[in-house]
Amino acid sequence: MYSASGAMKMNALEQQILSDNLANINTTGFKGEKISFRSVNPNLVRGDDNKIVGSMVAGVNVHSTHNNFSQGSLRLTNNPLDVAITGEGLFAVETPSADIQYTRNGHFSVDKDGFMTNAHGDKLLDQGLSPIVLDMRNTSDISIKKDGSILADGESVTRLTTFKFPQGAGILRLAGDKFDLSDDGMVMQQVVGDSFHQGFLEESNVNAVKSSTDMIKVMRHYEANQRSLRTQADTLRLLIDVGKI
Repeated sequence: MYSASGAMKMNALEQQILSDNLANINTTGFKGEKISFRSVNPNLVRGDDNKIVGSMVAGVNVHSTHNNFSQGSLRLTNNPLDVAITGEGLFAVETPSADIQYTRNGHFSVDKDGFMTNAHGDKLLDQGLSPIVLDMRNTSDISIKKDGSILADGESVTRLTTFKFPQGAGILRLAGDKFDLSDDGMVMQQVVGDSFHQGFLEESNVNAVKSSTDMIKVMRHYEANQRSLRTQADTLRLLIDVGKI
């Protein structure tokens, strides 16, 4: 009974993650989340000669949840302030509360003060972690090169760069399309070699067909565990009733 009920909890958790992935399939730069499980306290089974002949798993629990940072496809927008990344890095943005966070969502605009900002009001940061400012009132052409160089009417303004999480770092998934380090003692690393594509946005990397199929599989596992739990409960009830006679 404990094994079946524990499996149902894991099924429900996996279903929640898959549902969240599907809900964000149209979120620009969204990265899907994955979950893995491991056996709980497997009990060794011994034969008559006391030799180990196998093991019996007592159940499963969550081994890890991790983010799938694989590349999403690029979609042409022709908006000169839209930027897509090909490579492993993320944009650095500064929130209204002055925190630095990271995202693959490159849909930007220029606010009334000239800052390049995203839909959350976060300011896009350059390679020196300074907010990028564009004088749109006196500029007719903004060009963003593949190496991250930003030019206004042919004149260099600043340069974009991307950042990646250090090996073994804890990654905090924030609302929607943003991430941060969960360990204050670690520092993000600048990436060399990423390319920037002006007028494009990176789509979610969630595979709708696979996620939908996985949800059906998980639901079937949940229902099977539910039936097993119900059968065990009924058997136990019968045994209790027999014991009363």
